[in-house]
Amino acid sequence: MKPLTLLVILFFAITLNAQKVGLVLSGGGAKGIAHIGILKALEENNIPVDYITGTSMGGIVGAMYAAGYSPAQIEKIALSSDFQ
Repeated sequence: MKPLTLLVILFFAITLNAQKVGLVLSGGGAKGIAHIGILKALEENNIPVDYITGTSMGGIVGAMYAAGYSPAQIEKIALSSDFQ
């Protein structure tokens, strides 16, 4: 077998076994703050999030996390009087 062919086969074998984590966050106003706890638990267990989506408050939390805010920063903003 040619080295290039073997390299291509190995590349696809590795990428097919790679698991992705998608996170879907629901709405619900103040209940959406619970999503911050989920993000904290995922980070504490070193589970990376590859895809994130949400609606209403879940969309806001998801957008902030995708923009690079840490769960602690999101919590501080969500609990501030300016946010409410």
